[in-house]
Amino acid sequence: MLSRGGGISPIVGSASEPGTYSPALSAARSAAPSWCDVTWNPTAGCSPVGPGCDHCEALRTVAQLAHNGGKGGARYAGLTAPGRAGPQWTGELRVRDDVLTWPLLQRRGRRILVDSLSDLYHEKLPTEAIDSAHAVMTIAHWHCFLILTRRAERMRRYYADPLTPGRIAARIEHLASAVLPQLGSSAPDRGGAPVTGRAASAGGPRRNWAAGLARVARQAAGNTGTGALEPWPLPNLWLGVAVEDQDRAARIGELLQTPAVMRWACFEPLLGPLRPDLVPIGDGGYVDALRGSRYGLARGGHGPPTARPVLPPLDWVIAGGETGAGARAADPDWVREVRDRCAAAGVPFYFKQWGEWAPAQDGGDSRKIVRRGRRAAGRLIDDRSWDELPAAMRNYPRRPP
Repeated sequence: MLSRGGGISPIVGSASEPGTYSPALSAARSAAPSWCDVTWNPTAGCSPVGPGCDHCEALRTVAQLAHNGGKGGARYAGLTAPGRAGPQWTGELRVRDDVLTWPLLQRRGRRILVDSLSDLYHEKLPTEAIDSAHAVMTIAHWHCFLILTRRAERMRRYYADPLTPGRIAARIEHLASAVLPQLGSSAPDRGGAPVTGRAASAGGPRRNWAAGLARVARQAAGNTGTGALEPWPLPNLWLGVAVEDQDRAARIGELLQTPAVMRWACFEPLLGPLRPDLVPIGDGGYVDALRGSRYGLARGGHGPPTARPVLPPLDWVIAGGETGAGARAADPDWVREVRDRCAAAGVPFYFKQWGEWAPAQDGGDSRKIVRRGRRAAGRLIDDRSWDELPAAMRNYPRRPP
């Protein structure tokens, strides 16, 4: 994950605003980075996978929320435990059925980061739970959903499975029959109070559901397990992988071979030099993830292009340094190389922050880094910020249905 992890009970309170954090925020809407509007956590709990998880921000957040106690803290109790080096994940995973339909109750379209405090493709998470989340995302077409994972292999298997669309269609039918009849002008909102005023007169949640269902052609899985879902892949779902160094670059290769409309990569925390043009793809070859071209390796560099079809390139790249206690530094040259390669390939590049460490500002060696703290370190690369977004993001947020 973005170095993050998630709990149970009705949602109360307003959605988080970009860049803010409050321990009182619900599990469905924890602090959101500026490139998304809000977060949604239909699952809870996580476990480390790779060095990018060593100083997990989500782990610290969940541990703090559990420590706060009360009803909010009860949602997170048992997901973490004290350790010699600080809190640790217990490995427990929970399905948050209480927040599952939250996006369907939001009339204003948003860019929603999915499972910022967990991982939707965690190996312990039942496939049915992943199907249920996709059923909601399918209906809620007015939102843009962004998923980020470090478990790219399971993500690829999930979308490549020919049975997946039929299972999602079946979950849509289940949600429609179980939830839709309960919605209406008198249905409770996410805080438990009746919907009144403009939301009630306009049909509120029922109108959202009806509009979303009308746009989906679906055939639930039958006795053979097969079914159909249209559109597929979902046009409002953007799949991403988190990669911290070149040793984990194969996650990008898995992503590029995954059926999706939009693909993005997050190099955060960036812990080593990373070559997005040198991504292994599991068949002995490599791919330039910023251009999609495949090739082999020859002595001293790239070999000739292979005969295999070109893969779809990344649509967007995010990078950032590590934050928090024990944060490791990102070498400025690692960041610059990713930035320059994205610029050369025409791939939008977004730099989130340097983290706790940043280039020295003494006019000397541009590679020198010093610990300055997250706020003071900022997010400028060579005196400018990088806030590039994919053109498709301009379509969101959308008007309500």
